[in-house]
Amino acid sequence: MNVTIKLDDTLCREARHRAVDADLSLSGWIAELIRERLGLSTASGRPGKTLLEMLGDEKAGGTDLEIPPLLEKPRPAALED
Repeated sequence: MNVTIKLDDTLCREARHRAVDADLSLSGWIAELIRERLGLSTASGRPGKTLLEMLGDEKAGGTDLEIPPLLEKPRPAALED
């Protein structure tokens, strides 16, 4: 969707510099700011935190990560002996 916004020259110039520094277009940079402000992740578009953010967030509580057991692969009969 296209949206028109009005920015003063100084703000627009600074925003363009920040977008270039982030290797984004001005539109992409502004969209990313809006996503961040709304708490939306860029990957799924759903609210949430990345695993790295959760691990560093003391308020998230004890996030236990369970490592699933490795499944033992059957060995070929020729290697049994």
